[in-house]
Amino acid sequence: MPSLSIISANVDSPEWVKLLVKSIRKFTTDMEHEIIIVDNNSMSQNLSWLKEQGDIKLVLLDKNYGHGEAIDLGTGHARHEFICALDVDAHVQREGWANDLIDLYNESKKIKFIGCKGPEHKPLKPPLFFYEKSFIVDNALSFKHIPGISSDTAQKLYHDIVNLGFSVERISPGCKIYKCYGDEFYVDEKPTFYHHWYGTRFCENRPERKKEELDGYRIEDYLANKAKLFEEPLVKEILRVK
Repeated sequence: MPSLSIISANVDSPEWVKLLVKSIRKFTTDMEHEIIIVDNNSMSQNLSWLKEQGDIKLVLLDKNYGHGEAIDLGTGHARHEFICALDVDAHVQREGWANDLIDLYNESKKIKFIGCKGPEHKPLKPPLFFYEKSFIVDNALSFKHIPGISSDTAQKLYHDIVNLGFSVERISPGCKIYKCYGDEFYVDEKPTFYHHWYGTRFCENRPERKKEELDGYRIEDYLANKAKLFEEPLVKEILRVK
């Protein structure tokens, strides 16, 4: 029977991490699993809910080490062989998602990683990474973004896996259930998880990092869109989970 470690790197995102965790609780009832949150030095008031949760392995860092290094650390803490790293502003949308990822992974012995399809210059986008712990650890692979070498989390890792002679399966977004900014990624032709495009980038819960505009998109627009997402029926259903 397969089992799964689910990792997320968090920083000052209390609403998003609650939605992520509750979606895992709701839709991962068919598999033994653990939830690992690696926190990149959030403010104490943004950690209160996480610290109250008995089913979360919370790894607290003394500074912001970045997304990739947090995933590396989470991988080291994982006790199960299969690992799924999800962005903190992503959440699961249906039961059976983990088994479908495992089935996709096992379709070929050449497949050693599953991620989200990005543009040509950026073959992987970070919302989801699925892999076996032993493959990453045994080959000394890292998720870290290295300036001058990679453009984002896991970009170098993608090429390292290909150079080892293996393949990376890239899943694509499909038709959306939610009428909000973001992508909904499909596995086995079914909507499986959602990722908001700007969920953590405005840093609205960290005053000294807060941004008023990104890519021509104002924080007021982001907050309105976020509120709209949290009114979606499926999201409200997820948030009712204890």
